[in-house]
Amino acid sequence: MNKLITTVLTLLLLRYGAINEAAASITKHYIVYMGDHSYPDSNSVITSNHGLLASVTGSIRQAIHHYSKSFRGFSAILTPEQAQQLRDSESVISVFESRISKLHTTHSWEFLGVDAIPQYNQFTEIESKSDVIVGVLDSGIWPESESFNDKGLGPVPKRFKGECVAGDQFTVKNCNRKIIGARFYSKGFEAEYGRLQSFNRTIFRSARDSDGHGTHTASTVAGSVVNNVSLSGMASGTARGGMPNARLAIYKPCWFVVCSDADLLLAFDDAIDDGVDIISLSLGAAPTSFFTDVYSIGSFHAFKKGILVSAAGGNGGLPGTAIHPAPWILAVAASTIDRDFYSNVHLGNSKILKASIWIGYAINPLEMDNYYGVISATDAAAAGVPLRNASFCYKNTLDHVLIKGKIVVCLGEAVTSDIRSDKAIVVRDGGGVGMILIDPTIGNDFGFQYVIPTTLLDPKEAELLQEYMTTEKEPTARIYPTRTTTLNTIRAPKMAVFSSIGPNIITPDIIKPDITAPGVNILAAWSPVGIEFTGDRSVDFNVLSGTSMSCPHASAVAAIIKSHHPSWSPSAIKSAIMTTG
Repeated sequence: MNKLITTVLTLLLLRYGAINEAAASITKHYIVYMGDHSYPDSNSVITSNHGLLASVTGSIRQAIHHYSKSFRGFSAILTPEQAQQLRDSESVISVFESRISKLHTTHSWEFLGVDAIPQYNQFTEIESKSDVIVGVLDSGIWPESESFNDKGLGPVPKRFKGECVAGDQFTVKNCNRKIIGARFYSKGFEAEYGRLQSFNRTIFRSARDSDGHGTHTASTVAGSVVNNVSLSGMASGTARGGMPNARLAIYKPCWFVVCSDADLLLAFDDAIDDGVDIISLSLGAAPTSFFTDVYSIGSFHAFKKGILVSAAGGNGGLPGTAIHPAPWILAVAASTIDRDFYSNVHLGNSKILKASIWIGYAINPLEMDNYYGVISATDAAAAGVPLRNASFCYKNTLDHVLIKGKIVVCLGEAVTSDIRSDKAIVVRDGGGVGMILIDPTIGNDFGFQYVIPTTLLDPKEAELLQEYMTTEKEPTARIYPTRTTTLNTIRAPKMAVFSSIGPNIITPDIIKPDITAPGVNILAAWSPVGIEFTGDRSVDFNVLSGTSMSCPHASAVAAIIKSHHPSWSPSAIKSAIMTTG
């Protein structure tokens, strides 16, 4: 018996040891941050980094990135044990896993009254000769957009040390006196998630933007004046950035709307060393310790070099979701402007259901050429599918025979987990010709684009629709294209429902966000291949909402102040923005 127990214990210990050995062999992508350095050049930093890495791993092959210009550090593929050994080194401040951050998804300048500010007009002449450089860390840029023409701009500032890095469908000729620098970063992303090509998405291994987000934010900051633009006739007018004569330095660490921390930190390192004046960040992640957060680290070193960092405050919407808690970052919330979108429904009995601009909106550029039958998704449930599941128009829940050639009435569920645009794809793929979405949870600050004619009704209008469908044997309807209206009322500005709020979960004594700016219904330039957020339609300008949109507004104001007061520190610029009524 004792021999049996001994044998069993031995086997368990061997198994436990094997599990521990397997756990120890698991590698992850870590960032090793070492603060300021006094080395004479980047090569010296890299040599020293290699020595430290080799002392722990016996090799330098695990290195992914080196941070060697504005501060010292590196990223590498390490085991947890190796990461801990590096933490114990006297020269290391922190070691942490590289996380993934997300990007946070014209008339606004007129709404803000920027052109009416006497001081602004007084230094228009100064601005026309502006050497202010805004570094935009995002998904890249579509350089052919009219928003990035360099008409009237002078030579590239001599102090700028950046590069125009060539790559897929992007050459040095794509840079000009507006786009004065362009870099891209993918090693961190690929070390963590595999080759870009494996995602089967449109990609450009260059600074060219395949998503549209980076083009939108860059043009909001410093887009040139472009007349007679719109999104399929909506929000028509003149598009321009807050400071049309500012220069743009583009840094692309983001792919498919996500960004690797390791790539982001390298973009920070480059932007600081290149000599930008403002850094605009329409992205972020849940905050961690200041010493393990790439935004806090990168922006701290930017701050020390006199560079203001303006960042999106987050789209969490709930208490305690505000991001970018560091006091040296200008964290920007989102608020509304006085322009709204609506797409009405005409019923077969001649009544008109008015899409409520106060409950939400669908951006619908599509013309419905006739009246079509209307069916509730619950009445079109596929065999064996619970009526509740069908009501939300989820994939594989609708009977294609019943919805073919009809407008389908769908419900919205939870705000975060229920992707509204996917419902229209389900309806379209089943043969439906349109969708009416009833969604009391969404709030008026969200706008979506769909692949078929779609509108959003509030509960009151939905009741009228339900009454009509109940009393009419063969109900029909027609969805009209979206129209825009400028309200000129006291309803704007107000805080957007999605905009993150405090308290600051890292340092509660520091109030975050710092400021709010227009972030709802913002029209700006777009990448024509970025069709994922445009209902599969190619457009040159797009309307988006989010703190991603409010951030570049604040960045532009910072650039204006910098052009007028070039000697002001980031703290002075931030204070001026926050305390000006």
